[in-house]
Amino acid sequence: MTKNMKIRNFPLIIIGMLMVSAILYSAMTIRPASAAVTSGVFLVPQETTLTNANVGTLFNLNVSIANVTGFAGVEWHLTWNSTLMNCTSIVENLYSTVTPSEEQDNIWKISLKKDNVAGEATYAVTYQDLSRAQDGGYCPINITSPAYPEGLVAAVLTFNVTLVPPVNSYYDSIFNFTKVNVGDVLAQDLNVTGQNGHYRIYGPPEIITTTVPYLGTNYAVTTTTNASFVTDSMNFVKVNDSSYKLEFNLTGTDGATAYVNVTIPKALMSIGESDQWIVDVNGTETTPTVTSDTANWYLYLTTTLSTKQVEIWGTVPEFTLLFIPLLMAVTLVAFGLRRRRKL
Repeated sequence: MTKNMKIRNFPLIIIGMLMVSAILYSAMTIRPASAAVTSGVFLVPQETTLTNANVGTLFNLNVSIANVTGFAGVEWHLTWNSTLMNCTSIVENLYSTVTPSEEQDNIWKISLKKDNVAGEATYAVTYQDLSRAQDGGYCPINITSPAYPEGLVAAVLTFNVTLVPPVNSYYDSIFNFTKVNVGDVLAQDLNVTGQNGHYRIYGPPEIITTTVPYLGTNYAVTTTTNASFVTDSMNFVKVNDSSYKLEFNLTGTDGATAYVNVTIPKALMSIGESDQWIVDVNGTETTPTVTSDTANWYLYLTTTLSTKQVEIWGTVPEFTLLFIPLLMAVTLVAFGLRRRRKL
């Protein structure tokens, strides 16, 4: 009896094992990435930061298509923050990927509209005569190259900045696709998504000039930074007879990347070679980018905030250290000679 039951249950056991195997295979199989990640209508670049922007600063934004099969027409609607920027032009680009001919006007139906008051733009391009478009090579039916993230540029939008943030602050603008329709040759929706973009506009950097007194002379040390410079933190500290350091503090939002360019007069601090500069940020040595002219050194470095102490180590010019004892020696010699003459 028991043996017969085992035989009768054997097919059920096999079926159960197959079902379990199928479930495990489905769970463990590496599935391809979502089409929304590698295909669709998207912006190039998708993430951009504009630094030192002024009113009127221009920048371009491409709307591209990638990895779409059966493409025959596209329409999109894009919005942005109209307080921060205006769209100055929209240039259609799909037909420029091939050599134009007299058929061009009969093949393309182009609609380009922009409204800076509402902060929106609409683009549409379809084929009026599909067979002539295909025969003439004007119809990119399958867009597989160039692939994401470059894509095939559908249109180029040019913007200008209309509002500049205050010193050491920024404004954000999200470019948002509110409608994306991509159709095939039968005008059927290909279910292509739109991927939004993000622009950050930084205001002008903070420029602080600090007076550093040394041996009766005031020297101007200038710092240019996108962080907040603690104005009362600049110190010129003697380390030994020939070595000094400049130290100051930067502060800002946690995790933000700050840059600082320090202009140091050569009459205040001099050094033989640019790679001899030692710069510490919170006690950790970092390598600055160093340039110079006849009067100044320029040290540029970046750091991650929130609050960091920057120390720049160097030497004072040799003539500064030798000038006083040399002057004293010359004075004593002259005084001695004059006294000897009187005797």
